[in-house]
Amino acid sequence: MPVDHGKRDYGRCPCSGVYENRFVEVRMTVNGKVVVLTDVPQGACPLCGSRVYKAEVLERIESLMKGERFKRAT
Repeated sequence: MPVDHGKRDYGRCPCSGVYENRFVEVRMTVNGKVVVLTDVPQGACPLCGSRVYKAEVLERIESLMKGERFKRAT
């Protein structure tokens, strides 16, 4: 299932703020090598700084950390 990189609704933060849609860089080490993921969609609360990710984004990041390969969304 392709990941939609468009506008996402992250809802409200427990602090009462509204998560803002943004794209971030994620760095991790996979098999001893540093991997940098760019344009990773994230929700960020402007009031408290809390950050959230959609489940499908976390699943793809987790598969990368395990060294699994996946097809790129076209």
